[in-house]
Amino acid sequence: MGNDGSSISRVKSLQIAVNSSSKKLQNSDSRNFDSDSKWAVDRLTSLPLRLPLVSDYQGNLLNKESVLEWLLTPDKEDYTEEQVRLFGHIKTLKDVVELHNIIFDQPKHRSPSLRCDVGDEILGKSSGKLAYLAQCGHVLPRRMLGFECPVCGIAHSATDIITLNPSYDELSILQARMDELEHKGLTHSGRTAKSKKRRSKQRECGKNSKRRAA
Repeated sequence: MGNDGSSISRVKSLQIAVNSSSKKLQNSDSRNFDSDSKWAVDRLTSLPLRLPLVSDYQGNLLNKESVLEWLLTPDKEDYTEEQVRLFGHIKTLKDVVELHNIIFDQPKHRSPSLRCDVGDEILGKSSGKLAYLAQCGHVLPRRMLGFECPVCGIAHSATDIITLNPSYDELSILQARMDELEHKGLTHSGRTAKSKKRRSKQRECGKNSKRRAA
């Protein structure tokens, strides 16, 4: 009887270990998928990335077309609660920055990819970080960014360097930057935010536009 109890105990322990190992593997696969997909798909719609691209203050990669459709749907009836929760901060085009220096690369015998034209870095395949400047939108390897944009020469502060697909710690810094901009009445792009009255008028215009289209 004791032996039976001991055997059952060992079997249960083995099952727990196997289940735990399986869960860890699933979580690892999920992280790898997220790591790869965030460089290939639009974070708002999960559609493949295609030029032109824009980015919000969190460093998300977004198709400009997707953002325009988002803005033309003021009530967000075509979107899930999760999409509204994650991207509700995008209220105008001033809340995103159009990205430059990115080209669509389709080499022979290899899958197509998006590439940074300066530094020749492939998005998602680079060993270093990629970032852009909020003032001009030029995408560059993080290591190349100093106090002036190497492409257009515009001066910038360290806080205006936005890392694409940032880590958790980097995201906290970007959030603090955005909080300070909002306190000053500015948007992610550095331009003045619209008043609530003007946003309300724009919202009503969007509704009327959709009614006429219907």
